[in-house]
Amino acid sequence: MMTKLTAYALLTSLSLLVGCKQTPSQDPTTSSAPEAVVKDAASAYEYLYPLVVFGVSTEALTNVEKPTWETLSAPINQFMSVRQSRPDNHGVILPSTDTLYTLAWTDVTNEPVVFTTPDIPNVPGTTKKRFMMYEFMDAWTKVYYSNGLQKGLTKKTSFIMVGPDFKGDLPTIPNSIVVHCTTNQSWLIVRTQVEGLNDLPNVHAVQDQYDLRPLSAFGKLFTQPLGTVNPNIAVTPGPSPQANALDGEKFFTKAAEWFNKVPFPDEDKAKGVDKLLAQFGIVHGQPYDYSALSLEKKAAMGLATKAVQHEFDKIAANPASIGDLKHGWLIPNPHLGNYGTDYALRAGIAFVGFGANLPEDGYYPFLVQDGAGKTLDGGKKYTITFAKGQLPPAGAFWSVTNYQNHFLIPGTTKFSVSEWMNPKKNADGSLTIYLQPTSPGAGKELNWLPTSASIPMMTPLMRLYWPLPPALNGTWYPPPAVEVQ
Repeated sequence: MMTKLTAYALLTSLSLLVGCKQTPSQDPTTSSAPEAVVKDAASAYEYLYPLVVFGVSTEALTNVEKPTWETLSAPINQFMSVRQSRPDNHGVILPSTDTLYTLAWTDVTNEPVVFTTPDIPNVPGTTKKRFMMYEFMDAWTKVYYSNGLQKGLTKKTSFIMVGPDFKGDLPTIPNSIVVHCTTNQSWLIVRTQVEGLNDLPNVHAVQDQYDLRPLSAFGKLFTQPLGTVNPNIAVTPGPSPQANALDGEKFFTKAAEWFNKVPFPDEDKAKGVDKLLAQFGIVHGQPYDYSALSLEKKAAMGLATKAVQHEFDKIAANPASIGDLKHGWLIPNPHLGNYGTDYALRAGIAFVGFGANLPEDGYYPFLVQDGAGKTLDGGKKYTITFAKGQLPPAGAFWSVTNYQNHFLIPGTTKFSVSEWMNPKKNADGSLTIYLQPTSPGAGKELNWLPTSASIPMMTPLMRLYWPLPPALNGTWYPPPAVEVQ
């Protein structure tokens, strides 16, 4: 995951792109503008980028009549449960194969919404509780609340979601927790552990017990209404690519629209963000008129959009350029999911890992280089060996999953090596993962993470669900990937 993406890193390249002040032409996509104005526009873009990704995702993934898990879509305030992880699932980036998602885009503007979970059951045939985690993310991509097995919650619970301006009385609901949403709009991300294809029916039975409904319908017979489909809202190629493709005018127009739907955080006002945005016509609570801006401002916004996206592209091509590397792994920033005023980190995570959870709930190191500092090659062979007693410290379980361009790799049905698979240990008690395009041998396939020679750069992601202190305090790091000659 991204760790040290900074405003400076994003903006230093702008002087090369902007050059000296020139007289603007009539085309704001090709005009130049004073460097200082472009830098301010880039700062505004960076601040607003997570909100736009959230907004475009909400619009695209709720634009259906009824829940459709194949496209990760459902009407507003309705759950969609993924039934099986597949390479063609592109609704969210870096999808997990060890947990199945149950997702909802919620809006409590009109009334509170109640999310009810079942008791957390044991994994069949074991005394181990199934890992279930509930993440509540606001429109600024802040995880403002989370709960689940990692917090010790195992009983059936009703979470009553109320908006930031809610002032009414709430009924008494047994085993309930009031969750104060920081924006009226949220992304509710529920993860349910799955242990392979044979476990799918058990997980589906759990998913079918998740319930989401308006407070007024709680305890009553209730049928979810059909959603409204807007044919003008694109559903492909996916929300994040759509957000990234917006030009300056479309981006800032969408940003202003969503800016007026959410509270403007006081800590951001104290940082002077209101003055920054006002330069480009964005004032909280007021209509936005792009056409009223000067050609200079329009030019700056267009250039800034291209420049920041260019920096994002460079990060995607070489994630090691922005990270805190340990043995070739990007180590999660401790502020993931709760960014404060680190707008650059927040924007970077919205680009590479939209929906990132709090590190104490799930800790995700990202492998970007081998132990010699070389970019990983999908056609080569690597080993990752955990010394005896040095397996990933996870309270629930750990896994390593491989990705291509942020999605699962087509052409295989084995996407991860996970603790629940009981991978085979070596004679000395160590454990080796084989990262390669061909089988390491029949006796080692439990430890095999398939790759593809057609992938010039692969990106394995390790997950520690319910990470323990050694991972969080930096006394444990993943071992390096070693190229096999």
